[in-house]
Amino acid sequence: MSDALEFLKGVDKLHAFYTEHVRMLAHAYHLTDQEAAHILDTHDFRNVARSILRPPRVDVMDDTFRAQ
Repeated sequence: MSDALEFLKGVDKLHAFYTEHVRMLAHAYHLTDQEAAHILDTHDFRNVARSILRPPRVDVMDDTFRAQ
């Protein structure tokens, strides 16, 4: 069970890290989080659309993927 829990923690951190990169990409294209979420939702990226509307969970400048 310990390995499964550590795996889930790793996936959670990776998803949070990925989400922050999507948010930064949206901002690079001068989109608000809401605009980006709408575009993503329209194109079936629903999980990411919901995630970018939540507060950030990782510091993307921290290369250890440490969750906040």
